[in-house]
Amino acid sequence: MKTSTLIFIPCLFFISCMGGPTSNKEELSTHGYDRQSRMYEDLEDRDESEREGSFSGRTQVTSKKVHHLRDARTGLVVNSTEYPSDWKVISKASYTIDQKLPTFLIQITGPNHLQSFNTPITYHVDYQDPQMAEAMYNTPYGRLVRPLASPQQIFNEGVKTRMSKSGFHYVGEREQPEVTQYLRNKLASKSTLNSSLSMYNTEWKNGSGQKAMASVSIISMQQPAISGSMMVWFYTVNYTFVDEVAYESTLEKMKEATFSYQENPQWESYVAQLGQQRAQENQRRLAMASAQHQNRMQARWAAFNAHQEKMKGIWAAQDANHASFMNRNFGAGSDVGQQQFINMINEEETVYNPLTGTNYQVNAGSTEYWMDSDGNYIQNDDLFYTPNGDINLNNREWTKVKGAY
Repeated sequence: MKTSTLIFIPCLFFISCMGGPTSNKEELSTHGYDRQSRMYEDLEDRDESEREGSFSGRTQVTSKKVHHLRDARTGLVVNSTEYPSDWKVISKASYTIDQKLPTFLIQITGPNHLQSFNTPITYHVDYQDPQMAEAMYNTPYGRLVRPLASPQQIFNEGVKTRMSKSGFHYVGEREQPEVTQYLRNKLASKSTLNSSLSMYNTEWKNGSGQKAMASVSIISMQQPAISGSMMVWFYTVNYTFVDEVAYESTLEKMKEATFSYQENPQWESYVAQLGQQRAQENQRRLAMASAQHQNRMQARWAAFNAHQEKMKGIWAAQDANHASFMNRNFGAGSDVGQQQFINMINEEETVYNPLTGTNYQVNAGSTEYWMDSDGNYIQNDDLFYTPNGDINLNNREWTKVKGAY
């Protein structure tokens, strides 16, 4: 099976889309990654016939042609890049990160069995708040949550094994400081967020006279979150295969193509306008959410007040019932009724002493009560008994007292 390929430095082709506003969560989708990656990830299926043949491209090609990356939604050119005229370049817009801002898959084939491609972007979010991360794990976006990884870690997770299974053995790392710095400068000019770019390039050889470069590129951006902050990061893997005799010259041409990158002012205007529209929409949604919150609070207060008014009516009815009960059982008057109720509970009676003009509390249950001027009282059930004639009471004056109520 013949495999089409993409350029090995894809960062340049999606940086231009990163300066715009972040898409809404409901626009985020990763379902397209797996479908697109099937076209590129099986390196073992590369046609063996393309590895054979002698080097026939010894003549230096100097003519160039321009390839445009075009937004499939609007038809606008996003940016343009110059390639050698004998390279076949194919690009495809992808909207897995943002439904209106594309990233691109770039495929290149050319002389000396040149094949180059990038894999679809893999997107992740790293929450600094552990509780926030744990909460997000239980949502449909849980598969996106992952701590920020290094390019070397991504390389060890899959690239290394894939290259080995394809018949290549590891040669070493390959620094490309000029390209890396160019892309970092481009990223800094396009993103207002705290962004960074890291790249890891590895070189490989096989027994058929080919050499390869496998590169991992990671872009990370610090963003505010509901709780603390979060790190949005994504990566792509880039592969380039070519005959060993043309390896260095091919990398040089790749670098020239990277530096020839040109942005389209019309696309930049479109992205800026889209950003304004999204900002206005976000403001509208915030205002709507605030109004809905106010309405909910007002509705709650109205319900609370209605409940309070209802309870006032119930309490008034209960008070009336209580007053009626007290009057029926203990007579009219709130003070009298209350005291009679208390006396019933304490098994007491309230009596009035005419000698002092004061009420006294006495134990209940006797037929009559006699009291002196000091408040001492005698309980009596014998209607013929008179304490004033009792020599045992020291000839004190006693008077019969009656209930105060």
